[in-house]
Amino acid sequence: MVVAEVIADANSCHDYDGSCYKYRTHVGRSNTCSGIRSHDYYCYYTPTTCPFSYRGSCYEYKTYVGSSEPCTIGVKSDAGYCYSASCADYALDGSCYKYKFVSGDDACNGGVRSGSYCYFTFCPHHTYLGTCYKYKTYVGSSEPCINGMKSDNGYCYSASCADNAQSGSCYKYKYESGDGACNGGVRSGNYCYLTFCPYHVYLGIFYKYETYVGTRGPCRTGVKSDSGFCYSSSCPRDHEYDGSCYKYRKHVARSEMCSGVRSSDVCYYTFCPYYLYRGMCYKYMHYVASSWRCSGVWSSGGYCYYDLF
Repeated sequence: MVVAEVIADANSCHDYDGSCYKYRTHVGRSNTCSGIRSHDYYCYYTPTTCPFSYRGSCYEYKTYVGSSEPCTIGVKSDAGYCYSASCADYALDGSCYKYKFVSGDDACNGGVRSGSYCYFTFCPHHTYLGTCYKYKTYVGSSEPCINGMKSDNGYCYSASCADNAQSGSCYKYKYESGDGACNGGVRSGNYCYLTFCPYHVYLGIFYKYETYVGTRGPCRTGVKSDSGFCYSSSCPRDHEYDGSCYKYRKHVARSEMCSGVRSSDVCYYTFCPYYLYRGMCYKYMHYVASSWRCSGVWSSGGYCYYDLF
């Protein structure tokens, strides 16, 4: 700990280069000196050039650390200030801070803001191996920790989050799940946050459904690949099966053929394999003269559609 040498006698002083100084502090080769630096690395101060004086000594830094935080390289006052002659970490406006974070527009939560950064004397987030990180995310033993440090128990510690931040953790993927299960993720409101993709990834984006629609089939609520797959995050008013989203579903007998995707006694289709009328798919269509002879839906053209999918 470096402190100033103070003259007990008010009429005495430290003589340097023909001038008299009240304070003299050994600051070393690299530490700041706001007074007069000598060739042997002392800093000489007058009462007017001393940045911060405490109990007759002069210090370069005065930092509020509170009652509970230590003052490791200086002298702590009863009011919770740490007076120090040097700063090994981050100096700002006459104070010395242990940690510095990129905060953007976020609140500093007990720190001091300067531009886009927050400065702290304590770690407000997560500490790992003596370093403070803003995010702590469980990724397990198999998932990577790309922008941080991974602990032996599967946590990823990182200072920034380029994807989706939630409750002090950083998640690669976020999707609207409604009331559905998060499948290993963390729920917040109607959204699920995950460090891995439990479904399908296309062009670096996470999608819940991957459905083959062919080269000519439509992809109404998603993104279509060149190979004919439709990637979507939702399946509105349609039918989900085995990670895909189908427009039509029809119960079939065991011996009946299915030109779509079969699941036991259900056949799923991305298109209508029979007769489409007003957005509805029917298995049968016959021409009838009048509507009373139609047991299904009768069109103005005289056709009867029935056996709705």
